[in-house]
Amino acid sequence: MKGNRGFKFINLIIIFVCISAFLATIPTTISLFANGAGVFTSYMHKDQFAIEDEFYKSRAFDSNLMSYLTSATSGSLQGTDKDTSDEDKKNIEETRKWAREELKTISNLNYFIINKDTNEVYTNSDSKTAKEFQGKYKGECDVKISANNHNVSYSKTFGNKEYKNLNVNDELGSVMQLRNGDIYMSIPENFERVPGIYDRIYETKSDFERDIIHVQIILATLGASLVLGIISTFLYKRSKTELFDKDSFWLKFSKFIPLELYIVGLICAVVFIVQGMDYYYDMLSSFTFSFLGIGFICTVLYIFNKQINSYDNKLDFFKTAFIYRVLNFSKKAFVRIFKLTKSMPLSKRIVGLAIVCIGVNLFLMIFAISDYNPFIAIIAAILTIGGFAYYVLKKLWYLSYIMDGTERIKNGDIHHKLKLIGEDNFTTLADNINNIRDGLDKAIDNQLKSERMKSELITNVSHDLKTPLTSIINYVELIKKEEDISPEYLKDYVNVLDSKSKRLKILIEDLFEASKASSGNIELNMEKIDLTQLLRQSIGEMEEKLSEAKLNLKINVPEEKTYIRADGRRLYRVLENLLGNISKYSLPNTRVYIDIIEEDGKVKLTMKNISSYELNFDPDEIMERFKRADDSRNTEGSGLGLAIARDLVNLQGGTFSIDIDGDLFKSIVEFDEIK
Repeated sequence: MKGNRGFKFINLIIIFVCISAFLATIPTTISLFANGAGVFTSYMHKDQFAIEDEFYKSRAFDSNLMSYLTSATSGSLQGTDKDTSDEDKKNIEETRKWAREELKTISNLNYFIINKDTNEVYTNSDSKTAKEFQGKYKGECDVKISANNHNVSYSKTFGNKEYKNLNVNDELGSVMQLRNGDIYMSIPENFERVPGIYDRIYETKSDFERDIIHVQIILATLGASLVLGIISTFLYKRSKTELFDKDSFWLKFSKFIPLELYIVGLICAVVFIVQGMDYYYDMLSSFTFSFLGIGFICTVLYIFNKQINSYDNKLDFFKTAFIYRVLNFSKKAFVRIFKLTKSMPLSKRIVGLAIVCIGVNLFLMIFAISDYNPFIAIIAAILTIGGFAYYVLKKLWYLSYIMDGTERIKNGDIHHKLKLIGEDNFTTLADNINNIRDGLDKAIDNQLKSERMKSELITNVSHDLKTPLTSIINYVELIKKEEDISPEYLKDYVNVLDSKSKRLKILIEDLFEASKASSGNIELNMEKIDLTQLLRQSIGEMEEKLSEAKLNLKINVPEEKTYIRADGRRLYRVLENLLGNISKYSLPNTRVYIDIIEEDGKVKLTMKNISSYELNFDPDEIMERFKRADDSRNTEGSGLGLAIARDLVNLQGGTFSIDIDGDLFKSIVEFDEIK
């Protein structure tokens, strides 16, 4: 197993080397083109992008070296005319001086330059004419560059073959300093470097020959890496041995290295590659820089891949970052501090925070003053005071939010729930209020459930009592029809039984009606109703009872019809109950005031009477079921009339209230007026 793992690791190293070598040719090629690409064939020959092993056919000679030599030789005889300014003459003189100094450093070149405008000649030979120079000097490569009104031609002879281009303005026109003139140059055969002198021709040719060797090495390396990389990849994939499992020492060790260190390494590798592309490095050096940089990048990416795959949650890979570790440590420290201060009262916390804020401000101000930079102290003071103010205002806002929430709950919105923000005293307060709200909500639900159960019980009992009670009433009626009843006092018993059974029937019906009204289990037929007419009809129906009670009615209603939206049958029951109470509980020989008033879009019906009993109870209490004005219960009332009236009015969208002033009892029914 260890042998297999070692073999697979060797193949992995070979794959990295091959990938690095293969990819390193890309920046090397870019550097090759960016730095002049002297190893390619020049513009004077065909196949300009082919690798050229002949120096005198290469770009190194025709572009690089000839541009320099043309500039130096033509500059040595750069002329002036009558239109040349003094400033230009001075510049031309400096150019001539520079060019002649440059030519002195070139030992492997014979030259003869003539300015046809001035007939001036400059040469390092003893020839008097160009023809004499050409006949005397036959070298490894002979060059002639001519300028005719700035039209530049170029010819060269080497290997007993002449190459000519009559228009090289794009290539040499910018460096040609003569308007009309000829430049003859001859490079000796088998020239050598002169010790102690930098010879441009020798160095250019040496660099070219070195670059050709480097190209051959790189191409051979590229081919070998391609073949060897394919073989190693095949062998690596074929091996089923896990090179680095989750429990591997090296994989565990790599997790301790911060992610930022890898990133910095990648950036340095990229800089290393780019640095190697600079012109002052030779091709092999550029390749080496790229090879090492890409190799490092491949290694880091491989480690990244292994680390990411070792995590069940891929995002855990980023937890190795130093920034994450610092933030995580700070978070844990903050949580510890927060837990320590959590039990501290809010007032003490704010005071402590204010002290810290003042201390930080003082420290920063002393530091800023000692550094003679008060601007920093101002900014620091603004930030710390602003942070403290933000904290206090945030707490005050939350307190205001809690107060608004409790106000809503107090006003009946028991389902409103406060949001829990943070973990401090205010949060505890909000949570306690939510718990109280939940308790209140449960209590109301239980109460509603209890009321519903009571209503259902009353409804069921009332229904069960109706059937036998109806039978009793029917049988009493049959007995009353018998003429031969003896003894005589049995007739009185039958009359009492008849009266009490009918009263019980009324009580059960009231109880049934009250149950339905309180639970809202009533179908309403809402329509447009004339309240004045309905009131007169109700008074007419109750006239006999009101007369027996010796009451004097004082009715004050509008002459025009007064319309409201209500259920006529249910509203009639309300009026019947109110008038019934008046007939039962009013003091005899007193007046009863009944008014209908229209105001502010409302229709208000009020009934006022003088009670025959002492009104020593609360108005809300009298509207509860089974509550009666006469505690001795000498009257026939069931104690349900006002409760039924209240519930029926509320169901129809109106309001019902009672007002007591001494012995004056006033009931008020109010609806929205409609036209």
